[in-house]
Amino acid sequence: MLTDHDITEGLAAAFHDRADPVGGTTVDPAGIFPRGVRARRRHAAVRAAMAGVGAALVAVVLAVNLSAGPGTVVGERPPGMLLAAAVVSPPPAGAAAAGMPRYYVTVDHARPVAEVRAAATGKVLRTVALPRRIDPKLSQITAAGDGRGFALALFSFPRTRFYWLRVSADGRSARLTALNAAPLPAGDYADGIAVSPSGSRLAVAIQLSGGRRGAVEVVSLATGTARTWTTGSPGYPAGVSWADGRRLGFFWAGTGAAPQRDPGLWELDTAAPGHALLSGRRILPLVTGGDTVQYAQLTTAGTAIAAVTYNGTAHVARGTVVGGIVELSARTGRPLRTLLAEHAAYAADPGHPGWYIGSCLLAAADRTGGHLLVSCDRFGRLDRGRFTPLPGAAPQSAVAAAW
Repeated sequence: MLTDHDITEGLAAAFHDRADPVGGTTVDPAGIFPRGVRARRRHAAVRAAMAGVGAALVAVVLAVNLSAGPGTVVGERPPGMLLAAAVVSPPPAGAAAAGMPRYYVTVDHARPVAEVRAAATGKVLRTVALPRRIDPKLSQITAAGDGRGFALALFSFPRTRFYWLRVSADGRSARLTALNAAPLPAGDYADGIAVSPSGSRLAVAIQLSGGRRGAVEVVSLATGTARTWTTGSPGYPAGVSWADGRRLGFFWAGTGAAPQRDPGLWELDTAAPGHALLSGRRILPLVTGGDTVQYAQLTTAGTAIAAVTYNGTAHVARGTVVGGIVELSARTGRPLRTLLAEHAAYAADPGHPGWYIGSCLLAAADRTGGHLLVSCDRFGRLDRGRFTPLPGAAPQSAVAAAW
């Protein structure tokens, strides 16, 4: 059985009524219904070659057509330069955690709540009720950079609306208010949001109605005015991130089974004239050798952080690095170091023995890229290469989080 990472997985739209008005008061968490359970995804990398099926699936997922060597599955390459980057030696715990945000906020994809959690332990400090009639699966959250403010994109049929969550210094109270940004047009969805380093602008990655095309919008939070970048190419930006007050990163995902235009991590100059979304440069391709980038974003430190998985079945044995979190140069796109390495695990299932490859996902990064929230074999905090497990999300599951 081949790996089946959902690189360009579309957002499901479960339609509800309009959102309730949100007042500027601290919310009582009473009455929240129980947390849903997310299934853990693991994918088998069996040692037997399945050439016919393997060639078709890899051609669709990776959008490449490569020659097979002896003993390999057609269409596969070994892990490429991304996963070959040297694994960093993490500093001691105290040094690794220096400068770490005090808390992080997760938006549950199964129920309409946000949880403020202590970064050191993952303990819930405050549960904040969101508008009851939103679709939680479509919720997005991003930090404003001051350690206390968070922007949210919440979908309630037929529109996505934007909110501001202000958290107290100790994380034990929070206030939810409407943000000075117009709702998206009916049927459009936010696939990612990011507040500029100055806190003055909100960038929104938009999946346009119909799901085959997308846009990026940047909104002034002082005036509410917006500028939009679009393209005629099929696909949509699956996430946005700021490199500075001018340069914006977005992860471009193609739509459909055929190869699309240059998927991967792009940089857009928001001060340049024009409205062409793909007018900038691509920093990192979706596929490098046998490595597939699940998601990547820019940091204000001049780097990019990428969640990478080997998307094949051959060349896997004991000790093979098959996934991880990689830091790259935002200027050249070349890998600098592997911050977290995930190794193949052997499953002794009598019916289907073989090495297993699990997804490694990047949930959130602080502006410097030194402190990350990741969801690999376990959900947790990754501080300069030192991993600390945390509660709050199932392993290898998508989670909306920010700090």
